[in-house]
Parts: sequence; structure tokens; C-alpha cells
Amino acid sequence: MARMAAFILAGGAGTRLSLLTAYRAKPAVTFAGRYRIIDFTLTNCVKSEISLVHVLTQYVSRSLNRHLGIGRPWDLDRRKGGLHILHPRLGFEGADWYKGTADAIYQNIPVLKKLSEEYILILSGDHVYNMDYRKFLEFHIGSGCPASLAVVEVPRRISSEFGIVSVNSSGKVTSFREKPKSSKSKLASMGIYIFQREFLQMTLTAMKSDYSDLDFGKHVLPELVKLGKVSAFRYNGFWLDIGTLKSYYTANLSLLNENPRVKLDRAGGSVLTVPDDDPPMMIKSGSSVKKSMICSGCCIMGSVTNSVLSPRVTVAKGASVQNSIILHDCMIKSGANIRNAVIDEGCVIGNGAAIGFGDPSVPNSLQPDFLDFGMTLIGRNTKVPAGTRIGTNCLISGGMKSGRIRAGEVADGGVRISPDLEL
Repeated sequence: MARMAAFILAGGAGTRLSLLTAYRAKPAVTFAGRYRIIDFTLTNCVKSEISLVHVLTQYVSRSLNRHLGIGRPWDLDRRKGGLHILHPRLGFEGADWYKGTADAIYQNIPVLKKLSEEYILILSGDHVYNMDYRKFLEFHIGSGCPASLAVVEVPRRISSEFGIVSVNSSGKVTSFREKPKSSKSKLASMGIYIFQREFLQMTLTAMKSDYSDLDFGKHVLPELVKLGKVSAFRYNGFWLDIGTLKSYYTANLSLLNENPRVKLDRAGGSVLTVPDDDPPMMIKSGSSVKKSMICSGCCIMGSVTNSVLSPRVTVAKGASVQNSIILHDCMIKSGANIRNAVIDEGCVIGNGAAIGFGDPSVPNSLQPDFLDFGMTLIGRNTKVPAGTRIGTNCLISGGMKSGRIRAGEVADGGVRISPDLEL
């Protein structure tokens, strides 16, 4: 689609994902076993025939950059168009860290000016959904407005988590409120926008002097709505903002439902990602696997129930995993018992350890707003000693060095984090 270029905002800190974003950007967090969250947005671009994609990175972006490479898995390794990674250009006059979503685009206005595409599609790199952006562009052109946003209906009880939009009968946005405490409208902004390119350049340049942290949700869209320049494209499919530990955990486990809303099979449209060359999974005699997603390279000798296992996870004989998400290269040793947990990459859970058993009503003492729903999170490369008992709503991480935590029980809502790690 030569008429539109895409800019994916992938530089947010993702603090509400806690330990999962301590060493990686939120769009690089693993989802559904083998994908990264940003794969969904990139796949949408490719299937919408968008051949020029810019990814704006910032926060702990090394793993994200490594995953993106030159864009080959998404057919974006090309001379004309292709994938371009845009970091903050520190050292250049007027450049700084990206301070807001619109500020990130503003600092790349020199890139915008060189484009021949008439329309700019702005996307978030941390959403799970399947959209044909061509339909959005068709709507945008027909609306006659210089700016359009995509909206989706959400339950009113969670409207305070989004930008909430009111729309009149002609499809024009009449109000935009960022994360209101209450609202009659249930239409949430998806963080997906289309602008006429020159209008976007002019708008950002005019508003930057008023807001150093220029943001689409806080500043740009409310101002343009007042001027009657924004239309709303209604999206009726599944969309999920992976913004919290709870949404991450529940979204992964929802893939195991009989009829999941996110379709990952070929019939639902394959999600493109970096291919792996791991051997097939091995499920050995005497093991038990029920209602689970097991990726390549896994070796199952114990019991796995209602769980998602990323590539190269080993569950030893006598070990049990229930209602959990286990990321790449983890070892669950003999007799270990894991329930209601997310275990990050490279962890070793010692013989006979027990994780996730306790009172789910006790919130985490360090991050009670993020972790209060009965799940325990084990950070990357953590080594849990044999026989250790860890309750529910706990945060555990061995840090960057040995990764080993000290032995001894961790009570419900407890924290055991290495001093070299800051949250």
C-alpha cells in the first residue's frame, strides 16, 4: 500500500508488567509461547500490504532490536520500503529521549518530510489483534477528516484504563477523554491513528512549543477533536492491550479455551515471527499433558495442565505445572510443583520447590496495584533452590549475576529481589 507508511511506537517502559519488562521492552515480551507481542502489529502491516514500517524504540531495546533484525520474517528486508528502526537521536540539536507518543513522532519529522506516502499510520507495538488497515484507510479517506482514530467497545468497568471517545451519527469524534474516572461511552481509543502526512507535521510543530511531553492521548487528539477534525473507525474484532500482569496472564491462558478469540492456527491467519530451528517437542511415557500449549524443543516428563510452555522448557519426572506460563529455556526439576505462575526465561526451579500456593487475597507488598489476583512472577534467569516454598502474589528475581535467591519460605505477597535490580 504505497499511499500509507506505518510508525510503530515501541519505546514505552511497560512498568505495569513488572519483572517481565526489567530487561526488555514491552513489545518484545513473549506471548502465546513463541511470539513477541509486536509480531501481531507487524503481521497486520504485512497483510495490509504496507511495505514501509518504522519502529520507534527506546526503553531496554536490545532484545527488541535483535528480534526485529532487518525484518525478514515479515518480508520487510527490502531495498524500497522495508523495516527501519528509529532510536532517539541523542547528540543531535533539538533531540532528546522520547517524552510522549506524539513527541516521538515529532522528533522524527525529518523522516516524515522525506516520505512520498500521503498518509501516516501510527500504531502501538504492545497490542494483540488482527486488523486490515486497508479498511481503516478507506474509511479515513471517505470521512474527509485529516485525522482518524480506531475505536473498540470495552466494558464500562474498565473504561478508566483507556482514552474514551464519543462519536456522533456521522462518525465524527465529539469528545476524547484520557482515562476518565467514569464515562457513559464505551468506545475506547485503540491507540491506532491515521493522519494526512502534511497535516500531522503541521500539527505537531504547532503544539510542541506548548507541551514538552507531547502525547496523542493527552494533548493532540483532544485539541483536534475540539476543532472537529477527527473521525472514528469502529473495529469489531478482538483487541487486547497487554498493559498489566493480569491482562498478560489471562490473555495467554485464554488461548487454551475451546474457542479462543485470538486465532493462531492457519485458518485464523498465521502470525509471522522469527522462525526457530528447535527439534520437535518430546512427551515421554508416564507424563501427562492436558489442555496446554507446548512449543518446539520442550521435553515433558512430568505433568502439565492448562499452561503455556515456550520453546525448550523441560518439566522433569515428578514435576507439576498448572495454570502457568513458562517462558523459554526453563528447567522445572523433579518434584517441583508450580501453580498460577509466570516464570520468565532461563529460570531453574529446584527439586521439590513449591510456587504459587497460598492466599490470593494478599496483594504483593511492593506492587499491590499490579499483583493482587493470585499469581506469582519469577524473574528472568532466577534459580530457585530445592525445597523452597513461594506463596501467591509474590515477586521473585535473582538478578543479573548468579540468579540464585536465598533459600527459605516466601510468604504470600512477599518479595525476594536481588539488590542489583530496580523496579
